[in-house]
Amino acid sequence: MNSPDRYQTALATLQLPDEWQVDVAVRPRRRRVGIEVKPGGAVAVLVPPLADPEQIVRFVRSRRRWITEKVDLAVRLAPDHPVKELVNGDEFDLLGQRYQLQLVATPPAGIEQLPAATADRILYARAQRPEQVRQAIIGWYRQVGLDWVKREGRQYEQDGRIGGLRYEVRDLGRHRWGLYRGEPKHITALHWAVFGLPVHLAEYVLVHEQAHATRPGGRAHGAAWQRRMNLWMPDWRQRQLELAEVGRHCWLGDCRLPGAAV
Repeated sequence: MNSPDRYQTALATLQLPDEWQVDVAVRPRRRRVGIEVKPGGAVAVLVPPLADPEQIVRFVRSRRRWITEKVDLAVRLAPDHPVKELVNGDEFDLLGQRYQLQLVATPPAGIEQLPAATADRILYARAQRPEQVRQAIIGWYRQVGLDWVKREGRQYEQDGRIGGLRYEVRDLGRHRWGLYRGEPKHITALHWAVFGLPVHLAEYVLVHEQAHATRPGGRAHGAAWQRRMNLWMPDWRQRQLELAEVGRHCWLGDCRLPGAAV
């Protein structure tokens, strides 16, 4: 297997922009050269073993315009997720409503357990260590989100003849809003942070995964999947573009904890 340094040296002859942060990764299972533009604009050149360095240079040169466009887009859409202080007055969005955090020692009258949100858009949470407050609020998102996705998902189950589907709301990392896991699991899973998005974007994420749950033939986002999306959500492409912009400002659980650098 060739060393990545050999390819890196060959690519240096192209005098690619420094801001691209080009990195070469030799992938033993790859058969073809590939290029991946990562969030923020870094460029990864994915190389099969024993590839000719000159072949890699020609490939990258031929796709320079494409790389430029993708890097520009990745930089423009670089994540800018907020960091919460977890103090009174912090604001949290949930399914189109904005709530102000109020930390309390005991539940107010009429509230049995914490955290809980009221009609006047106050989110009550128990006053405790910041990490515990963070986990409690994420748990609130997960519970409300799971109730919502079970309710909203039924219409697509019925229309798409999806049987035996289960739902999950959990942390899916920083680059995925939802996923569908096929048999034997047969699960539609959404990131808990989806429910901090505007409702029409949460709907897009759900419909995207429900279309996968119909198990259309062909590629994952191929013609059959797109036909289902067009049927269920004619403006899905516009919502997809909006999610790329709005989603980069969504809270993903980042908090300023004591002694932690941000």
